[in-house]
Amino acid sequence: MRLRDVLEQPGVRLPVLAGEGELDRPAQLAYTTDLLDPGRYLAGGEVVLTGMMWRREPADSELFVAALAGAGVAALGAGEALLGPVPADLVEACRRHRLPLFAVPAEVSFREVTERINTVLWAEREAGALAARSRRRGLVASLAAGADLAEVWPATGAWVLTSTGRAMVGERGGAPHDLAVGRRLATAFLRADNLPARLRIGEQEFHLDAPAPAAAPGMRFVACADPGLLEELVELTALDAARSDRARRIERRLATHLADALTSATDPAEITPALHACGLPPTGPYTVLVASLPTPYPSGPASGAAGSFGESKRNGFAKGAVSPKLQSADGAAVAVVEEMVPGAVVAGVGGEVVAVVAGTGGLDELREAARHLTTAARGTRFAAGVSEPAATVAELAGALSQARHAHGYALDRPDRVSVVGSDELASHDLLLAGVPRAARQAFADRLLAPLRAYDADHHADLVRTLQTFLACDGSWTRCASAMHLHVNTLRYRIRRIADLTGRDLDRFADRVDLYLALRLDT
Repeated sequence: MRLRDVLEQPGVRLPVLAGEGELDRPAQLAYTTDLLDPGRYLAGGEVVLTGMMWRREPADSELFVAALAGAGVAALGAGEALLGPVPADLVEACRRHRLPLFAVPAEVSFREVTERINTVLWAEREAGALAARSRRRGLVASLAAGADLAEVWPATGAWVLTSTGRAMVGERGGAPHDLAVGRRLATAFLRADNLPARLRIGEQEFHLDAPAPAAAPGMRFVACADPGLLEELVELTALDAARSDRARRIERRLATHLADALTSATDPAEITPALHACGLPPTGPYTVLVASLPTPYPSGPASGAAGSFGESKRNGFAKGAVSPKLQSADGAAVAVVEEMVPGAVVAGVGGEVVAVVAGTGGLDELREAARHLTTAARGTRFAAGVSEPAATVAELAGALSQARHAHGYALDRPDRVSVVGSDELASHDLLLAGVPRAARQAFADRLLAPLRAYDADHHADLVRTLQTFLACDGSWTRCASAMHLHVNTLRYRIRRIADLTGRDLDRFADRVDLYLALRLDT
């Protein structure tokens, strides 16, 4: 609301005495006072009405007006009913501080002035609400006609982001398009006790919310610098997700068919149509990824997360709000990989996620995105195996087997993020990962159990001696020095190890057996 709009309302004229060039200032409400210093009760933008009862001498006008100007009020209305015309010292003080001043004649009550202000405010708010409803109807119509939300959402202070921090909708160049900022927002979203939530980054405060889980299979959320846009964009995000969900289900069915073809088909001619249906090129290279979320997302927030406010809204989020959505195994894991590997064809198959992407590389980006997600949603892990590039369609089935094998190795690792790529495919660890766990443990026990028993009965240190000897590449001198032993003592221990295990540490093959037993021992 502008002050000019109030002064031009029908009724008795309110003469402007100072600040004629400031009449387009925005005003928010009327506030009546006769305190000499009302500054602590003002928030800025008020039209202050006063009967001037605070004035005892001309110098009081300067004190009063300075307090109003310091509080950022929009204007001053001086009533003439009690003390007569507005004094010149008050007019001069308002001119010095560039504060608009108008007189309220004796026949006009403060109530009438307040009603004029409220009339303008109500008209503006109603017009704003009508414009917002009209805009929303236009956006909904555009989405229903097939447009993407990113195409129709105006460039305002509101964005749609994924749980990995990528901005999908919203003005380019805004802070959330900085991946570091986006990931801080995503972390706050994943850890929030309740939604909506808020997070301050520097001088800017962001308000966060998300559609109901059923409407957000991609785990997207909304961040708004203007909280007035939050609910509208959340609803449009839900509508956009629901509109595109049918196409997404079709894409995932085609991806599942491709994964099945790679598992069962041996003839490239049977795989090529599945590739074509998924929009992948008929020639390589291709990369295959197999991934999973081995443990569930956390059920509660972590310390240091964004503060939250308000109660859960229509989406039914409560403590640990985001977790149930992310724990919906197939949908969550598939959505996570879709976010981490843009452009991949992704399917959920038997508790694991299979992704095929044209081209090579991207391991570093995958690890970085996984680190963000597992750090933000504490208590979970991400395991993935990535094949060597498949140069042709005929090599794709082998690439899937390779990725599954690498995924099995990644699952055996204790790391929060374990991504095994082609650079590790020649490791003996990966070879052993293909052996059943029970067989690996039985092998380790067969060789190491006698040593552990001897150590327990004789307070000896044979297992550590074996580890150190092998780590020193069988060097007697280096091993004895590392363990602070005499070489003769070390030789005695090594003979005892040979007697108990039946392996001769002078033979390379026996050393390999003992080394693998130590690596496999869990």
